[in-house]
Amino acid sequence: MGDHSLLEKSLEDCALCIESRKLNKQCIVAVGLTTYLCTAPWEGLDDEHLLIIPQAHCASSLQLDENVYDEMRLWRRGLVAMWKAAGRDCVFMEMAQDVGANKHMFIECVPLEAELGDVAPVYFKASKAINECEGEYTDNKKLIELRDMRKQIPRGFNYFTIDFGMQNGYAHVIENREAFPPTFATEILAGMMDLPPNRWRKRKELQFEDMKKRTTDVKEKWEDFDWTKRIKRDE
Repeated sequence: MGDHSLLEKSLEDCALCIESRKLNKQCIVAVGLTTYLCTAPWEGLDDEHLLIIPQAHCASSLQLDENVYDEMRLWRRGLVAMWKAAGRDCVFMEMAQDVGANKHMFIECVPLEAELGDVAPVYFKASKAINECEGEYTDNKKLIELRDMRKQIPRGFNYFTIDFGMQNGYAHVIENREAFPPTFATEILAGMMDLPPNRWRKRKELQFEDMKKRTTDVKEKWEDFDWTKRIKRDE
């Protein structure tokens, strides 16, 4: 299949493009100029497990235009403030495991209790899972300490990243995607949070009413931190 045909198929099947008929509109919390915030349509690790998503189809953060990338960080700042007001911390994760397949990227936003947020960076760095992933013989470091991911990770590479609140975190360049489990980060977080395996092993989609209720609850909490109310949109 050629690149153009692959792109057309990706767009046709995509449930995350904002114009898609497959989009779970009941999950949308707020919409920016080029991105949007929504609740996860699966059970997730918390009732406030959220996603930051570019409106247009894009396979990874490395491929985003600068203005889109900057806008995604606005959501992060708002969410950090919202959860801080509730006495919670958070992490932001991206799993770009198969960039060549051109799947729509998203950032997972997971709130943590404050005491877990304090130890999360150390927990991930010392994790047996990251040190053993993809076997012993790999060309890249197991963990890269992030300063500017868009300069540190080559465009087109597969990777995983995790940031802790607004602090830069870690990245792992995925060399063998078959050997790197898509549930890698959620499994580690679930272990920290003492959650059962069914919360991370399979992402079973929620019922419509459950999605709607979660989104309504998050909208109420997000109201005081909603930066999108200040933007001017074209008529």
